[in-house]
Parts: sequence; C-alpha cells; structure tokens
Amino acid sequence: MIHYTKNPLIDDSIPENIQPLIDEDITQFLILKDGHIIGQSVDHIEGVYIENFDEALSQKRDLIETLDNEHNNPADSYQYVKDNATSGLVIHVTKNTVVDDTLHVFVVQEEHDLVHNTIVVCDDNTELNYIEYYVNNNPASNNIVTQSFVGENARLSYTTVNQFDQKSVLNIIRNGRVKRYGELTYNIAEVSDALSDVTTNVQLIEPYAKSYVKTVAITNQQQEARFEQLVEHLAHHTEGYIENYGVSSDTSALVFEGIGKIHKHMKQSVARQQNRGIVLSRKARLDANPLLLIDEYDVIASHGAAIGKIDEEQLYYLMSRGLSKRNAERLIINGFLSPVLDALDSDALKSVFVNSVERKTQDL
Repeated sequence: MIHYTKNPLIDDSIPENIQPLIDEDITQFLILKDGHIIGQSVDHIEGVYIENFDEALSQKRDLIETLDNEHNNPADSYQYVKDNATSGLVIHVTKNTVVDDTLHVFVVQEEHDLVHNTIVVCDDNTELNYIEYYVNNNPASNNIVTQSFVGENARLSYTTVNQFDQKSVLNIIRNGRVKRYGELTYNIAEVSDALSDVTTNVQLIEPYAKSYVKTVAITNQQQEARFEQLVEHLAHHTEGYIENYGVSSDTSALVFEGIGKIHKHMKQSVARQQNRGIVLSRKARLDANPLLLIDEYDVIASHGAAIGKIDEEQLYYLMSRGLSKRNAERLIINGFLSPVLDALDSDALKSVFVNSVERKTQDL
C-alpha cells in the first residue's frame, strides 16, 4: 500500500532560481514545490495524464499499486519513500500517443525535507521526451524514487538534472522496466554539491527491449558521491548500455559501479559498459568498478574504464590556438561531459549545466 501525506504550502510563488528556466524554448512544463503544483502549461496534452500524486491515488490507484508491486525493490530507502512520500507526480502516456513537445518538470524543495515519488508510464506504441530538474532552497534530506514503465514498441527518454547544495543529503533510486521492442534512455546530469547516493536499475523484461544509462557527474571540495547502475537482462535478444563520465577535483570522491547482468537462457543479448573519468587534483579520487555477471554463453558483453588527468596533447593544441590554460581545460571538460548536455533541449537548462560545471571547477 502506498501512502501519501502532503505538507502545507507556505509560499506558492515560483522561486527566483526557477523562473529564468521557464524560457521561450519550453512550451510544456510543470513546477512542483513541496508536493504542490504551483505552475504549469500542460493542461491539454492529448493522450497524456499528468497529476499530483494525491490526485492520482484517487484516480489511478489500481494502476499505481499494480506497477509498484511489480518492482519488488527491497531497499530500505525505497520502502521509506513509499511509506512517507510528501511529494509526487504521475505521468501516464496512453496507448499510441506520440508527444511531440518535451515535457519539463521542475521539483523544488523549500520548507520540508523532500520525500518524492515520480511514476512515468508509457503504454504500447508511445513516445515521450521527459526532462526533470531538482533543486533545494533550504538545507534538507532528499529521498527520491522514480519508476519508469516502457511498453511494447514505446520510447522514453528520461533526462534529469540535479542541483542540490552542500548542506543537503541526496538519496535517489530510479527503477525502469522495458517490454518488447521498447527503449528506455536515462540521461543523468549530477552537478549537485550534496553527499549523494544514486542507484539506477533497469530490467529488460521482454525480447528486443533496449536501454541506455548515461551518467555525467562532477564532484569538488570534500564531496562524496556514489552512482550504481544495474541493467538486468530478463529476456533474450535484449540490449543494455551503460556509460559513465566523471570529473573529480579537490579532495572529493566519486565512485561509479556499473553492473550488466545477463541471466541464463537470455541468448543473443548485448551488455556493454564504458567508464571515463578526469581527476583534477592529486587528492581527488575517482573509481570505476565495471562488473559483468553473465550466465549464458551466446551473448555479447564488454566493459572498460579510462581514468586520468586532462589529455596533455589536447591541452597543448588548444593553447597553441590562443586559449589560456584555464580556458582550454574548461573547454575540454565541457566537451567531455557533452553526452548528457546534448540531451537538454532548452538553452536555459544548458546554461545551468555549463555554469554549474564551471563553478565546480573554478580552482583550475
């Protein structure tokens, strides 16, 4: 049973750090502050249901509880969010619906700790490009669970930008399930300053399902951040790809743990993983721990990791073209982190990402 108790909203104004992001590039958006919808332009997207979690529990309780039971996630933090959620959103794209415009959701923590649950359901033959942005305006403990269900021949591109400050603690669990010929892409941009523990789980539950999990993370000062990705092949002829890109500076510690798991009899499946990292100081730490768990012979699987300093040849080339060493280093880092930046379709969000990267590498 899912419980939901929303805290009272003290101020329903749009925060100053969110208002500039609602630019002319964004036509479909929703702003959720402390569990309350305070702004939106998504009233009339045909074939798409979008509602606050408390309303959704009364209108789509059977769907929510059926989908939730399918995950069977044993993590304590997952159960905590189920039992104590104070913020949430349900997005349901009904069968044969293709959403042309990107849907942007801004989730704001202000007065209370954030305990948030988002459910995205894409029925058969649907397409959705979804971008979410998380920010806190006061010190807080932030517990977030997102659940994505991708139906047969459906496409979901799920991009998330997190910007929590160093006075916050962040725990995120993302769960995805993909059916036959479905495709789920996670683009994760982690530019927070918070102590972070982030887990992304994808289950490919029917043949020819496919997933991509791309994570870009940057840590600085004394920050510690851990990212675990698990792509589990539960059907034959499935494909799962994990890509991690990290930058660690000062005395921070950044850890990637990627797992590709192919079960027995899941033949002709593909599990690939790559990890790339740049370490900007002698005291910084960046670990990549790729792991393949293969219980079937007739598969394709590979993993790799490349971690080191900024490429000296690239740096020399850019400086020979007139750039200062500092500007050349920043240009290389921005290009290195481009796999997720390219997924942001809004100039305002791209600017937020680039400015955050520059801020976190300002000591170069």
